[in-house]
Amino acid sequence: MIALRAPLARSAVMLALTALGGCAVLPEPVQRIFSLPPQEAPVEAWGDLERWWARFDDAALGADIERAIAHNSRLAAAQARIDDAAQQVRVANQRLIPDISLDAGAARNKRSERTATNFPGLPVITDNRQLGLSASYELDLWGRIRAGELGAIERLEAQQWARHSAQTSIAAQVAIGSFRIRTLQQQIRLTAATIALADEALELIRRQRDAGLLGDFEYQQSRAERDAFAVRLTDLRDALQRTRRAQAQLLGAEPDEIWRADRMDDGDSAPAPVATSITASAAAPGTALPALPEIPEGLPSELLLKRPDVREAEAQLRAASADVAAARAAFFPQISLTGRYGYQSRDLSELLVGPATVWSLGLGLLQPITNARLLDAQMKAARARVRAAEASYVQTVQTAFVDAGNAFGARATAHEARQLQERREQELTDTLRMAGRRFEAGLTGALEVIDARRNLLAAQLDALDRRNAELSATVDIYRALGGGWSAPPSP
Repeated sequence: MIALRAPLARSAVMLALTALGGCAVLPEPVQRIFSLPPQEAPVEAWGDLERWWARFDDAALGADIERAIAHNSRLAAAQARIDDAAQQVRVANQRLIPDISLDAGAARNKRSERTATNFPGLPVITDNRQLGLSASYELDLWGRIRAGELGAIERLEAQQWARHSAQTSIAAQVAIGSFRIRTLQQQIRLTAATIALADEALELIRRQRDAGLLGDFEYQQSRAERDAFAVRLTDLRDALQRTRRAQAQLLGAEPDEIWRADRMDDGDSAPAPVATSITASAAAPGTALPALPEIPEGLPSELLLKRPDVREAEAQLRAASADVAAARAAFFPQISLTGRYGYQSRDLSELLVGPATVWSLGLGLLQPITNARLLDAQMKAARARVRAAEASYVQTVQTAFVDAGNAFGARATAHEARQLQERREQELTDTLRMAGRRFEAGLTGALEVIDARRNLLAAQLDALDRRNAELSATVDIYRALGGGWSAPPSP
């Protein structure tokens, strides 16, 4: 440490800043150019996707998603990582501020009276009191500290986008789970109603068998068909229980609520008309599937680059670039200023007087010499992390277009399949009606009615699945576009 007078120190600092101020090592700019498909749909056509679930116009769905956002444990963990990253920014920023400390102390010392430096008349026991302020500050001429702060800021932004990405994913999972639960409830009601009709038909066939109009073959066939419906009903109820438990976990429910999720009594077994189209709804109140929102045609390429996970990967890439700048700046000398001003006195009563004043000012330089290989390894490791972050960024963008392509394709396929299945359902409804009339007129046997009923039930269940698939594919489109892109992430 070199002690300098104040005017000389200020001159030295100004000279260093003038000579070296333009040598700061800045992070390399991050620029990724992609060959994007043409913009088939304007961004404005999609409007604000911040609360995309409101487009389904379903109050229960909106309430479930809001609850998941507030209580989901995955989002709570993501928020904790944001808070951690925010404090790391404060830590990095503090390194740009002079470190000022208050020091105070009192000491009593006794020296040996049997040493060569023992002079007669000097006190053997001495007291010393001191009070002062000390300060130290590293001149960030090369940008090492500033690059560290920039890296911390970019990592904070990455964590914010990571939470936003998790929120979009969880909202989509809640919506898909809600549609699945309602679909299963309607399928259970249809199957239960079909079993009730099968029991009536079985009793009619039994009476005809007892009267000698039908044989045992028709009766056993009817019983087998009735039991097949019952087996399907148990499978549907099991699927409903599993879906409810998964949904409760997404909503942040307590363990006892998750355990009781499959014991909810919402009239799953209530009778429902079988010979009706699903569009006429055989659902109980509160279980109807929502209407499908309108989706603009064409791929909005610009939206995909604004997905939260893409922005997260981009922020991580910028943070890695800042790490390279910090590692490169470590090769240059560290220049620091130190100073102290205070009082020192033997007696406490004379501590704060002018003659007790002490001060010092120093300028220090630390140049790495023997650890050059370590610094070189650290810089090369930082550059390798940049390449990894760059590859991750490219992969994330690629995944975004894969997700979008799959979602748009799945919705188009589901829409076409639903329309075909609903038309088939209506045709089978007419077939069952005609088979019933033929049976009542004695023109056909009971097996024809049973077969028509079985085909109609299968068509109705499949029609529900097709509608659920189209709703889920619509949700996947919003998820693929990264719903919420128009609003900045909450810190």
